[in-house]
Amino acid sequence: MNDSFKMFVIALVTAVATQLLLAPYILKLQGFEPAGTAAAPATPDPAPAPTPPPAASAKLTAPNLEGLSVDAARERWRAKNITIIEDGTRADSGAKPGTILSQRPSPGETLDSKEIRVTVAQAGESIQVPDVMGKVLADARTELVDAGFEVPEPKSKKVDDVAQDGTVVSMEPNAGAQATEGVAVRLTIGKADVVAVPKFTGVYLKKARVAIEEAGFKVGKIRRVEHPERGQGYVLKQDPEEGATAAPGSEIALVVVAPN
Repeated sequence: MNDSFKMFVIALVTAVATQLLLAPYILKLQGFEPAGTAAAPATPDPAPAPTPPPAASAKLTAPNLEGLSVDAARERWRAKNITIIEDGTRADSGAKPGTILSQRPSPGETLDSKEIRVTVAQAGESIQVPDVMGKVLADARTELVDAGFEVPEPKSKKVDDVAQDGTVVSMEPNAGAQATEGVAVRLTIGKADVVAVPKFTGVYLKKARVAIEEAGFKVGKIRRVEHPERGQGYVLKQDPEEGATAAPGSEIALVVVAPN
């Protein structure tokens, strides 16, 4: 009986041990996880980094087309797909006909579209240059501009004749020549060494003579007239008048009261 009991006990212990050892595997096969052995939660994948927006393409700026012919400008910028449109013509004496004088947009400005509008030089008509010799600068400039010419800043030339002071003494092209409309007519203005003429009237002739000589002038022609109030030799008028300009050493003509 002791042997049977021992065998029973051994069988029982073996069965319990087997159950304890195999139970987790059996549960796992049946879809159950033993307590304390639950799988760790899955770690979420990191969110992808945001894709930066594409860089804005650099805008084109208008090239400088001035001075180029339209054909040359189109050929040079054809690869950039820039369209050059003739927007008008203008006579210009300093530019070769067919070359670009101005453009829109101006050089260096941003091109909102790939179009550049240009103004092109054209040959002017041939017209006669007016004769402005001997005229003061303001009058000469007005006449030439009205005729269709340009008048740059004139040169000056020293002259001995006081009458030429401030007037046109030479011009290029010459008066009467045929020139292209818009061409520059260059003027030379006479400049005499002149001084302002003082007042010599209101005194008697003797005193006037001294004043004239001291001022660097000469006494010129003296004309005598009668006067009801002033005495003999009283200076009534002078020529040039007070404030006018005259060359040093030039004559001052006088009108004085004649003897009673």
